Amino acid sequence: MLLNRISAILMSLALGTSAVSAQDAFEVEGKRGSITPYLWGLSVDGDASVGPITTSVDIPFSDIFDKLNFALMVEGEYWNGRWGLLGNLLHSNLETSRSGLLSTTTDIRMTMLGAAVAYRFGPFENANNRTVFDAYAGLRHTKLDVRLTTGLGATASRDVNFTDPVIGGRLITELGPKSRFVIGGDIGGFGVGSDFSWQAIGIYARDISLGQTPATLFLGYRALGQDYTTGGTIPLTIDAIYHGPVIALSFAF
Repeated sequence: MLLNRISAILMSLALGTSAVSAQDAFEVEGKRGSITPYLWGLSVDGDASVGPITTSVDIPFSDIFDKLNFALMVEGEYWNGRWGLLGNLLHSNLETSRSGLLSTTTDIRMTMLGAAVAYRFGPFENANNRTVFDAYAGLRHTKLDVRLTTGLGATASRDVNFTDPVIGGRLITELGPKSRFVIGGDIGGFGVGSDFSWQAIGIYARDISLGQTPATLFLGYRALGQDYTTGGTIPLTIDAIYHGPVIALSFAF
């Protein structure tokens, strides 16, 4: 299948992908938490089909500010000893246009809400650094509202809700007194919600101060894929990979 490119900016979070704040990154005792707003420079390679209309959408990365209507993202974590709760929320309203003889306007409204239970292994220590591994399992709920309009005026729309079970993990490795690297990912769907979903992320984390407020700066890259098909009177198919650079600030509590 030919995949074309959508670009947009999303503020978003997916399950278990951020490193917690400086003092908590390698902790296995006590209660601690964090909240993290994200900015995701998003490209999406994919195709959409609603009823009889099938299209690929293409927005150059330079057009992301023109094409993004609304975006919101936040993630939170809470840990008690080795056990943790992870949560996230994403909302985006995106409109794209494809010109030419088969011109199509695509309007996609997407909301994702995720929650997971995590368990921390480690820390594993040597002379140079410390490492922990967080394993998690949970649910990711997706609400999609897709409307396709052709240049001839034909319109098809469908809104769906589906929930994916997900399992995954992340590895946090110390690079220095104030920095670390995080790599993680998960898989899900398994035909329960979507046919299949996955995500992968790599992040460099650096502890900083905003005046008197300690924080952690995250810089990295994230990719998330979803393959979803449903039938009915108006069948819907979405097969897309969302990917791009991320920047975030995390605050501990």
